[in-house]
Amino acid sequence: MKSNNILALVALLSLAACGGGGGSGGSGKENPQRELIEATPGTYYTVLRPVNIQSNGFIPYGAATFTLKDDQLQVSVSMDDDQAVNHRQTLHLGSRCPTAADDTNGDNFIDYNEAMAVVSEVLMPLDADLNSQAAGSEIYPRGRSMTYSKSALLSNINADLMQTMGKKIGFIGRVILIHGTSANSVFPSSLASHNNEPAHLSLPVVCGVLEKIE
Repeated sequence: MKSNNILALVALLSLAACGGGGGSGGSGKENPQRELIEATPGTYYTVLRPVNIQSNGFIPYGAATFTLKDDQLQVSVSMDDDQAVNHRQTLHLGSRCPTAADDTNGDNFIDYNEAMAVVSEVLMPLDADLNSQAAGSEIYPRGRSMTYSKSALLSNINADLMQTMGKKIGFIGRVILIHGTSANSVFPSSLASHNNEPAHLSLPVVCGVLEKIE
């Protein structure tokens, strides 16, 4: 798996890991917001490229596909990762992934707070129950070689989001961010985490920006 991972890394870095082609990156701290376009039937896709590439010596990467037909949404996420940890994954309102230029405290890591400043608020957690933000809360898939597949009714998702944000869900140009790396990783004391959880669980590891492909 390691050799395959190295080959994949070469391909990914040729596109610039979370900093270049495929709509996953941006130029430094610029973060132009793209309009939240209400979801319409079709397929939305992104390659998930590494963030914090130096965190544990293994380079995670993956892909995400959202397929909407009538009122039925199918979400599939896969990630090649050698860490047996839970991976929090969320769809965000922002329009780009964090890059090294977003490391505001200069500790050579993009921590949870620095990532959130770029990807903005959560539109939808990709957790155990897509129909309800409360029902599946904080139940996320686990590595290694993580796979995730869930379905939901778009009407349920929109009803949920209207209550919390006054908006209906959209996928074009929206960011998927996934967290979680090895507990044996060594981090600086400056690394911020989510709700004071262990830093390795909060560390952003892959990110991508959804685009409609059909």
